[in-house]
This record gives sequence, structure tokens and C-alpha cells, in this order.
Amino acid sequence: MSKAIRIIAIAVAVPGACLGAGREAASVSARYQALRCPAPPDQGTWAILDRDGANRQVEPYLSSLGSGEFGTGAIVSPAFTVAGDIVRFTLCGHDGQGGGQEKNFIALVDAASGQVLQKTFAPGSDPLQPRSWDVAPWKGRRVRIEVHDGIAANGFAWLGVGSIDAAPALSVDFRKGLPEGWNAAATPRDERTELVEGGIPFLRPSAVYTLVPRSGTAEIACGFAAERLFFLGGTVARGRPLTVYGTVEIVYRGGDAERFPLRCGFTLDVENKLPSPSKALHLHASGDPFQFYFVLAPRSEVIESIRLSSNPNEEHLPRITAVTCRTRAESERLLPLPDVRRSAEEAAWIESHAISRGRPDMRQIEAEIRRAHRMPQGAASQ
Repeated sequence: MSKAIRIIAIAVAVPGACLGAGREAASVSARYQALRCPAPPDQGTWAILDRDGANRQVEPYLSSLGSGEFGTGAIVSPAFTVAGDIVRFTLCGHDGQGGGQEKNFIALVDAASGQVLQKTFAPGSDPLQPRSWDVAPWKGRRVRIEVHDGIAANGFAWLGVGSIDAAPALSVDFRKGLPEGWNAAATPRDERTELVEGGIPFLRPSAVYTLVPRSGTAEIACGFAAERLFFLGGTVARGRPLTVYGTVEIVYRGGDAERFPLRCGFTLDVENKLPSPSKALHLHASGDPFQFYFVLAPRSEVIESIRLSSNPNEEHLPRITAVTCRTRAESERLLPLPDVRRSAEEAAWIESHAISRGRPDMRQIEAEIRRAHRMPQGAASQ
């Protein structure tokens, strides 16, 4: 298994300088390069969900987990006039690990000036907690309620609201859905990237939960041949073994294409720190303990593009955050990576687990997933 080394924030504005940011300059790898990947469209931070951050079934509530913990943004109520003395609400979620970041909060805001009148930070709790504001000093003032998630991180980075009682002017129970007039807006996109170092290095956008779009296809231009393609991520929230949550498609210059499933138990695992102990799982540890990588072995032809798509019939998106190419090609689509040594064990794993057309035998993979998860053999899979 590769060792978790460091995750370093760097600026993408100067790709040539990326390997020396914040540390001594490192030698550049002659074989491994990062593929430039376009930022995905905003996938909706705010949603009515029935699962909390620990994946427990709960009553529906307004949650910033709509696109995963990396999602950020604000959702705003319609303006209303303060008519009572108390505003009561229920709140859950986290303001960073251990709290105190002051970025995840609910606020009462003056509708005209934008002045924050009251603010309550996430309580550091997965279950909803009752909270209240004394709003008597602002009776008669036009206000709105804003809920902010400002933390893009792997964990302790979400916020939820169950209900708001500002009667008689405003009363909301999110178990009944999102009321009309509530508007969500993403915060400005963080354009930084992170260098994830391990046996295989990756360069990923710091605030992107996944490159796989909610609908349609994300097409990543290439224009070069590669010996191996490494995909960082390899997880899906609340994944069900055998379920296909998306597809990676390699399109060659001649027009032919190869498609590989993002299947839970094979190229995806659930969002845990350690992968499932299944022989069918083709995932290796990376420099990020919460993400893994899998390897594709393309044909020895020029790759025109790589297409990522999700399964429209599944709620949860498969996580792909970066692509590293083993290639000696020169292309404006490729960015340098540091020359990190790989252990003999990891190098052997890469060659034995590289996925190509016809390898491994998917019937054997499916049978092994069923055995590992004690599922009936021969039942229909998705």
C-alpha cells in the first residue's frame, strides 16, 4: 500500500511553477503527468435529504450535502417582516473538525443593508439541535434568513436545517420540501489545485467533489497516447455492491471507444478511510486516505478524449477527482508532476490490476463481489 505523504495547495495560474510552491523545488517526473480537467458545473450544494453526514436515515431536512461535503454556497429565504420576539429553528452539521472555523452558519440578515443581525454556527452535531434568537429589538424590520456552507473539505464540512419558526411571518418545515422563494447560490469557485503525493501523484481541483456530472457527459480533451491512466477518487456515497454509478469512456482518434463501468465493489467503494477487503476491488490507496485510485490500460493509440458520465437512475455520483497519465507525450493538455518513487509492491499491483478491454473477466469479478458481500449468486445486477 502506498504511504500517505502530503497534500499541498498550489495555484493553477502558473503551471510551470506548481511543483515548487511552498517547498523546495522537486524533480519533475519523466513518465507521469497530470491531465488538465475542466471544472464541472455546480451540482447543487443545497438539497432536501433524508441522510445525515454519518449516512444515517433521518427525517428530511435542508442539507448542504447535496453534492458532497466539498459543496459550498448559501441558500436564502424570501424577505419577511419581524413580527414576534423569538425565532426558533433546528440545526445540525459541523463548522470544521472540532468547530471554530466560523464558515458554516445560519444568520438573520437585514434585507436592505445586508447587515448580519444574528448568527449561529453549526453545532458540531449530526442530529438536529434546537436553537433560537431573540429578535425583539428588530420588530418591524424587513429581514431574510441565510444559511451558509463555506467549508470545502472531506469531513465535518456540512450544515443542515430542519425547521424555522418565525411566526407569524415565516414558518418552514423542510420535511415538506423546499418552499417557494428560497434561492441557492454557489460561492465563487476556488480555482486552486492540490498536489496529492503518494506512489502515484495527482493534481486535483481543491473544491471539486467529483468531475463526473449530474447529467450529460464531461469530456476531457487528450490528443496523445498513454501507457496507463490513473483515476483518483474511486468512491460513491452509500454505494450498493454491483451497482454501476457511471462510466469512463476512452475515445480513440480513429473514432473507436472503450467503456469501463464505475461499479461499486470493482472500481468504486463506499466512502470509508479503508477499502473493502474484497479480491474484486481494483482500488489502491493514494496520498489521500479518503480517496483511492484505479488504473486503466488503454490501447497503444492516440486518445482523443476521456468521457465521464453518471448513471441517471442513481442518486449518488461516483467520485473521480483527478487523472494522471503515464506517458512521455508532450501536450498542452498535460501538466508536470513530481518524480515520486513507487515501491516494487505498488508497481506490481499496478500491472496486475490494470483494467483493459476483456481484463479482468467481469463474470469472475461479479461472482467475487457477491461472495465478498454475501449476495445470492446469479441474481440480476445493475
